[in-house]
Amino acid sequence: MNRYASKICFLFFFLWYAGTAPASDTLKVAKIFQPQEKDGLLILPLLYSTPDTRLAYGAVGFYYFRIGDDQDKNRLSYAKLLADYTQNRQLDIWSSWNIFLKDEAWLLRGEARYRNFPDRFYGIGNQSPASNPELYSYDILSARLTAMRQFWDKIYAGIDYQIANLHNFRVETAGILRSQNIIGSSGGVNGGVGLLFVIDSRDNVVNASQGTFLDVGFYAYGKAFAGDFSYRNLTANFSRYYRIGKKDVIAYQVLTNFNFGNPPFLMLAAAGNDDILRGYARNRFRDLNFAGTQVEYRRHLFWRIGAVAFAGIGDVFKTPSDVNLQTLKYSYGGGLRLALNRKEQLNLRLDYGFGRRNHGLYFSIAEAF
Repeated sequence: MNRYASKICFLFFFLWYAGTAPASDTLKVAKIFQPQEKDGLLILPLLYSTPDTRLAYGAVGFYYFRIGDDQDKNRLSYAKLLADYTQNRQLDIWSSWNIFLKDEAWLLRGEARYRNFPDRFYGIGNQSPASNPELYSYDILSARLTAMRQFWDKIYAGIDYQIANLHNFRVETAGILRSQNIIGSSGGVNGGVGLLFVIDSRDNVVNASQGTFLDVGFYAYGKAFAGDFSYRNLTANFSRYYRIGKKDVIAYQVLTNFNFGNPPFLMLAAAGNDDILRGYARNRFRDLNFAGTQVEYRRHLFWRIGAVAFAGIGDVFKTPSDVNLQTLKYSYGGGLRLALNRKEQLNLRLDYGFGRRNHGLYFSIAEAF
């Protein structure tokens, strides 16, 4: 049994035990509370490996709830807190939330995060070589606060404020980051405000089986918003979900990220992550822009177990002419799902993705998109 298969077996055995053991024993392993039909708390250990981190371990808490008595008018809200430490000596403490207020009149989203993150810099562009990456490390303390009002059924608009303090940069004296004067390699504050437009008709925000999601944001960064870097950013995320029969779902996503101006290199668009182009390290390829798409087939197998297959394609680029068939990034793979809460369709996710000379194992709660 290889090292990845052993991790998968360990994780699924743990969660099978937590879900089936007597209550007194289960609480010794993980606290899985469902005090009411509309809310619950999950506290789980983490053990996973990705191309960015190698082996990582920690814990995640996931609190889900509904505000209001009418569940037909109020979809699931959640707040998540994650802390982990990796074999690459990376520390990540991250809280995020997505909250629908009563009758979904308002949608509040946000996150707060601290990272101490040794990493590798390969250069900028979709043809950056894999050989001799530059080692560097930094600390980042960031926050994001979003408030959106519902103007029509499932249609929201609002404001998003983001700020990040990039500090304690440690780079190689004669490396690319300093010798080529890469923007942001000495740290600084990245602050900006965005206008958001959202259409969200998904039946479930953590595991949709039907509906549409569209999230478009235009951001301005600079001194007016307590930032040191001046640039603009336009993002768009479109997803569509189709239920096929009782057990099958087909979903697809189109994701774009365009920058105009001079963003710090940490805020450049990147190809790969645990959500799109699974199999590539998130920071392996960076440039001003990214465009990609993916499709996923999801099927319930038996009991709490499900399976998925996915494929995607995309790339980073400075101008569209930079993209060609020789560098275009593709991704494919599959994974398993374990329903932590069948009523709310909240799943533990284990995916293995393959790309162009890249691969990786991913472990998370909730679906990739």
